[in-house]
Amino acid sequence: MTNETEEGKPRVRGASFSLEPVDEEPATNTTIAELVQNSTLLNHHASPHPHTSINKTQQRSRRRSSVSILQALAQAQLLATHDARKRNFLVGSGRQVPENVMNDISSCFPNGRLLTIMVATWNTGEASELYEQNFTPTARNTAKPKERMLDDMCDILLPTFLDYVSDLIVICTQETSVTKNKTDWEVLLQEVIGPVHVLFHSLQFGTLSLCIFLRRDLIWYCTEPEEDIIKFRAVGPFRTKASLVITFNLFGTSFMIINSHFEAGENQEHRLSRQLNFQNTLGKLSIPHEFVQRSLLPSRSLANFPIAESLKHVDSTTSLDSALSTDVDGAQACDCLIWAGDMNFRVDMSNQEVLALCEENNYAEILRKDEFRMLQQKAGDRYFGFKEAEITFPPTYKFDLHCHDDTYAKNRTPSYTDRIIYRDKPTSQIQCTQYQSVQNVKHSDHKPVVAHFNLKLKPGLHTGNLAYGKFDHEVYKRGCEQRERHHSLGVGIVNDAKRRTANSKSSVCVLQ
Repeated sequence: MTNETEEGKPRVRGASFSLEPVDEEPATNTTIAELVQNSTLLNHHASPHPHTSINKTQQRSRRRSSVSILQALAQAQLLATHDARKRNFLVGSGRQVPENVMNDISSCFPNGRLLTIMVATWNTGEASELYEQNFTPTARNTAKPKERMLDDMCDILLPTFLDYVSDLIVICTQETSVTKNKTDWEVLLQEVIGPVHVLFHSLQFGTLSLCIFLRRDLIWYCTEPEEDIIKFRAVGPFRTKASLVITFNLFGTSFMIINSHFEAGENQEHRLSRQLNFQNTLGKLSIPHEFVQRSLLPSRSLANFPIAESLKHVDSTTSLDSALSTDVDGAQACDCLIWAGDMNFRVDMSNQEVLALCEENNYAEILRKDEFRMLQQKAGDRYFGFKEAEITFPPTYKFDLHCHDDTYAKNRTPSYTDRIIYRDKPTSQIQCTQYQSVQNVKHSDHKPVVAHFNLKLKPGLHTGNLAYGKFDHEVYKRGCEQRERHHSLGVGIVNDAKRRTANSKSSVCVLQ
């Protein structure tokens, strides 16, 4: 994955540069350019040292690597010494002066400020082998289970329908095992995604997990992430139903990512509970702090505002009339809201009716009776403002794990429980280019669902609390070490001729 990303156009890491043009800078870059041209690495006819035994293949590999580094240096703009001596806190920091905002964002995104986002949601069903390298009964070789696990995770996070690894990767999981160390899961994700990305932030509650991986050169342009947990069950030892929320800014664009696990069940009472889960997630948000504070009580800080603090402890299954709420949809403050999870939406049909339509690939007819799609039709309801790309895949729940093929459980109506929806502002430009389920993964009674987005970032000054390049160093270190160790053993080396191919059909939904 790393090679595929790095072989393309070199990405110049953004930094704040000089306040005004200087005469020395072109000369410096020219010197580097001349170094590229005059380097002996480019001299294909240079005679090797008499004592050197490196073969031609190794020479070509090292030559390409060195030239790539030098070319990247030749393109980089350097910070002039006399600008650094001015001791302006804006120079060389994440809080750029206006003249340099476009320089930074353009250097990170030479393709026109286009950020690519991959979102995956998966109810793992407490897959017992997920942390134990996915035991395969038919294979006794210890490497085989690990290879299968890496292949499956690659199908989820690095699908073959994408030419390049996304800049922002979001992983939402539900019903993960609470007996295992959460870091083991994050290290596995880091190993699969590769060293080009880092774990920017993660949030866990009971069996829910939300992980956000970001291209490592972009972490310098992010604000400190804010997080919130909206609980759906106030009592009880099992923490399986809730919404995890993370907000942050990247350049001038604000993001809100939500991972939810709503109440299950098919009767009317369960449907009403899911509606409460959905609406209380939005109504009880205490983030972004600045927006909520400004909307509720501008003269007082949110930390001293008792209502906002008490929202975190209210049972979300309480009736909407009596539930304590801010009446402020904090999500409206964000340019891009992406909401994924096991929302447990059901189809109002019988098991046999859905199976017959699946045989015909007539998913549009199934969706006519989909719980979420019917709620979206109610104007004025909070569901109304959310969008979802066209669904062209079969229902993702519930599969019979005792069958070797993809067979739905006979006692449940197949439904689209696992969803990825989104909402933007009129000024944002979001494009959903892919929306698919991952049929090859069979660890759970749910199929993973993935969506790919393109978003044009807005340039802007960093006025919030900057993260200053913060990320999870321990996860990055362990993930890279584990990746190197498995690679040296030949584990997870992909043979393109044997890899599974993804469905090339894409669903495109454009919001203007």
